[in-house]
Amino acid sequence: MPFFDTSIRRHNANGKNIYRFAIYKCERDHTWNEKLATYKSLTEHVEVPEQKTMAENLALPVLPVLDYKEQGVREVRIAIESGDARYRLDKLLASQLAGWSRSQIVQKIKDGRIRVNQREAKPSAILSASDVSVMAIG
Repeated sequence: MPFFDTSIRRHNANGKNIYRFAIYKCERDHTWNEKLATYKSLTEHVEVPEQKTMAENLALPVLPVLDYKEQGVREVRIAIESGDARYRLDKLLASQLAGWSRSQIVQKIKDGRIRVNQREAKPSAILSASDVSVMAIG
């Protein structure tokens, strides 16, 4: 079965080497990678740009869920109105909720206490525009 070039290129790093590959596919969607080049990494010559947190990228306020619980709030709804990026449910909530760790959030998702669009979801669910997350706080 012939493979065709998808024009997709990927880079992998291993130690001090960086490898560039071309991605090929067949009709059955199997992939094959052809190594195109090997480069030496020079980390001491590279300036690493400062990374923004997910909260900074989204410009959303961090929600104090423990304060909400003390005030008697039983449920919080988070609606994603628009967005260019795609975020995992557990990572997004961990960056936006003060007072809950990511492992606590994952457990609440698995227990069904955090739902997306009125359905149970996996912690790795990818959120997009118009999704609504509902969390039981109490």
